[in-house]
Amino acid sequence: MAETSQPSPLELARARRVARAAQGEYDLAVANGYSIIVASDLVDPLTSVVDEATRVARAAQLAKLGTITWTIGDSGRLSWSDEMAMIFGHAPRTLRLTPETLARLVHHADVDRVSEVVRTAWQQRRPDEVTFRVIQPSGAVRHVHCHIEILTADGTPSGIIATGADVTALELARQERRRLATRTDMVCADLGALDIVSGLPTRSWLTDEVDRARRTTGGALIVVATEPRLPEALTNENRDRLTADVARLLRTIVGDEVTCGLVGSGLWGVLLAPTAEHAEPPETLAARIVDTFRSHLFSVQQRTVRLNTFAGLVLFGSDIVATGFDLLIDGEHAAREARRNNVPTRVLIEPAATDDRTEKCRSQVRQAVSTNRFALYAQPIVDLRLNEVTRHEILLRVRSDTGESVAPWAFLDMAERVGEILTVDKWVIDHALELIGRGAQTSHYQVNISGKSLADPGLLTYVTEAIRRHGVKPECLTFEITETALIENRNEALAFATGIREIGCHLALDDFGTGYGALAHLKYLPVDLVKIDGVFIVDLCRSPADQAVVSKLVELCQTLGIRVAAEYVQDEETLDFLKSCGVDFAQGYKTGRPEPLDISPEKAVRTIEFELRLPPQHSAMG
Repeated sequence: MAETSQPSPLELARARRVARAAQGEYDLAVANGYSIIVASDLVDPLTSVVDEATRVARAAQLAKLGTITWTIGDSGRLSWSDEMAMIFGHAPRTLRLTPETLARLVHHADVDRVSEVVRTAWQQRRPDEVTFRVIQPSGAVRHVHCHIEILTADGTPSGIIATGADVTALELARQERRRLATRTDMVCADLGALDIVSGLPTRSWLTDEVDRARRTTGGALIVVATEPRLPEALTNENRDRLTADVARLLRTIVGDEVTCGLVGSGLWGVLLAPTAEHAEPPETLAARIVDTFRSHLFSVQQRTVRLNTFAGLVLFGSDIVATGFDLLIDGEHAAREARRNNVPTRVLIEPAATDDRTEKCRSQVRQAVSTNRFALYAQPIVDLRLNEVTRHEILLRVRSDTGESVAPWAFLDMAERVGEILTVDKWVIDHALELIGRGAQTSHYQVNISGKSLADPGLLTYVTEAIRRHGVKPECLTFEITETALIENRNEALAFATGIREIGCHLALDDFGTGYGALAHLKYLPVDLVKIDGVFIVDLCRSPADQAVVSKLVELCQTLGIRVAAEYVQDEETLDFLKSCGVDFAQGYKTGRPEPLDISPEKAVRTIEFELRLPPQHSAMG
């Protein structure tokens, strides 16, 4: 501490603290009956007649601290106390201390910072403090906190003394508090579990809840099918408004305590626990939902809309083999049979047999393919570097029994699970390439393929033949693999990717960031483009966690030479953030809604992206 006639408040406080600590240690030792080998009178370090370095070192020794002293002049030297040597992991008096040796003992990442603190304290003639890491001979790392003070002789600076202590436990506790605070700020609601438009849980979330119920208590599952009586009169905005209104009405009917969700375009699921003695029976609730929906007049932009409504009810116990997905499919089939027979509700007193269910699903998919009950829609994609639309993504739509084109996610989920997705993929490939061949091949087109379809060894041959048959330029095509977590055979996937690249096409990955092996796919698949999954985009500007994930994914892809696209972009603020991160393409309702595909030589599309998707859906009405 500085030797001045008027000590500073910091120096006085430090002196009192050291004195109290030393006196406390002494009193405790005496009270415990220890034999005091050497007893020194406790004196004020600021008034002692001994030299300043000795005063500080003695006070530090009494407080069980270590010191490093560096003096200048003819008698200048660098030394440390026995306590400080042990803090650094060395036995006392076994290491001759030099500036170079001391620098090697400090963690290499902290050397410059410690040197800067010492240099500044010396130049400005003021005390300072610093925390740094040291590396002990065993390789162990310890955290040390040091107070840096200037030594003086006759009022002239004569050196520096550092008083330090091992604060590893305190530093690790501080780091853990900071980590927990950061994690608390970063953890956010699982937006992927909620449908954006309806606000209700999604199909996958409800499927998990049904799975949990059939493993524990059993219960009942109601699947409600709704369809507007004049679907052609509704715009996309009307459908979203109607979806939200139907969700609110359903929640009002069943109450907040009942589990319900969106399971498809115009399909709603309600999960009920086993009926209590005085509770409403599932059959009665299903009938009440249907009656309420049928009689309710929905208002959409000053237009009255009525819904055709039917319901399927499945009763199940806690000891069944059927999965949550199986029960959901049974409910959908029951609702479809109710519509076919023109009855409000169809009740299954037990789940369907596995073989019967699987055959129904496969038959439904094959019939849809054979009768061409599909349509292709185009959604614009903005090139953020040019700030203009340069691509379009082609979305698959499924035509319902009324002829309405609805979002296909429930249909595709079923096709994936029963092993019929390859049939759908081939329909998309053939019809997409046919449209491309008939149109003006002005730039680039992307055709999506499910990850499960890659397991088929004949897929590459099928694609190559379709390209030749429809006269499509291979260099104008990118094949995008969806649901990368579902890739069943990595060897076949690699063979397809390699073959596609050899004939001149490119490769892309969809839903990036959510598949279990997404990062591994970047290592062995020759990917040119990735699409960041929409779950990271929908709440991007309000979620520090999403911002961290997106920025790091973009940085990773840029390092690997891969271009990046973002889906589900809803507002200008999100666009600005994506631009600042270096994202190449943006897609979502902000850039344009899907419209029926119309490709002609007179109206050329610079780039078109064909995609068969399985992500969470924005609208329940298609």
